[in-house]
Amino acid sequence: MLNDEEKEFCNTLQEFCIDLHPKIDKSKDVYELFPELGKHGYMQRINKWKDFAPYGMKKEILMGTHLSLLDPQLELARLASGILCGNPTFHYYEHGGTGDTIQKVQDELMSGQKIGCIGITEPERGSDAVNMTTVATKDGDYVIYNGEKVYTTNGPKADYFCTYGVYDTNNPRDTMVQAMIKRDFGVRTERLKINSVPRVDISHTYLENTKIPNDYILADNGLGYVRLFEGLVPERLGIMGSYIGICWGGLIYGILYTNLRKQFGKPVIRYQGVGYK
Repeated sequence: MLNDEEKEFCNTLQEFCIDLHPKIDKSKDVYELFPELGKHGYMQRINKWKDFAPYGMKKEILMGTHLSLLDPQLELARLASGILCGNPTFHYYEHGGTGDTIQKVQDELMSGQKIGCIGITEPERGSDAVNMTTVATKDGDYVIYNGEKVYTTNGPKADYFCTYGVYDTNNPRDTMVQAMIKRDFGVRTERLKINSVPRVDISHTYLENTKIPNDYILADNGLGYVRLFEGLVPERLGIMGSYIGICWGGLIYGILYTNLRKQFGKPVIRYQGVGYK
C-alpha cells in the first residue's frame, strides 16, 4: 500500500514522464536524457542527494517502475550509472570516507552530467563474482589494475568505472579492492552489439596497467568484498522496480492490442485462448 507521500511522488513521476516523452528519440542513445533526470534528482532515490525528496528504497522502486514504463532502455542505463556506479559513492562516506574527490564524482553522476558503470562480471566470472581474475597491485600512492570486465552496461560512454580487483587471486575475500576509475586512468572499451538494447552501450572493458590514485580507492584490503555485497542487495531491490514496470508495460500493450485487434467480427481478447490468459 502507498501512503500519501508515496502517492504524491507517483503523481510527480507521472507528470515528469509525460513531459519527457516528447524528448525521447528512439534513433539515438539514451544518454542525452541523463541531465533531464539529474535536474529532478531522478538518477537514483535510494540515498539523499542534495535536497531532493522523498528518498529511500521504496521511492527508488516506485521511480524505477515509472521510468521503465516510459523507456526501458533509459531505465537500464540510469540504473547502471545512478545506482551501480553511484551507490558506492554514498557508501564511501557512510563508512568514514573523507575528502572532496568522491563527492565530485557523486555530484557529476547524480546530476546526469557524467556517465557511470560497474565492473564486476569478467569473461570467465559471472555468477562466481568473488573469484575475480582482475589483479590489483599497490604502487606507492596508486593501485594498478590489470584484467578484463565484460557486459559493462554504459561502458563505451562511461566517464567513471566502479570496478573491483583483488591483490591475491587465491584469497579474494580478504584482498578485494573497490575503486572508482576515471576513463583517462587507462581504460579501454570495445562496444558489444546487444540487439535487444540498441540505444544502450555495453562493452568489453580492458584494464591494462590502469593507474588509480589512492583517493579514488573506495574500499581497500578486503573491504571491497564487504562493499560488493553491501551494494548488491539494494541494487537488486532497485532492479525489481524496473522489472515491475517492464512487466506492467507488456500487460498494458497486450490489453490494448487484443482489444483493438479483431478477428471473425470481434476483438481477440473475447476469445477464450486469449482473454483467459
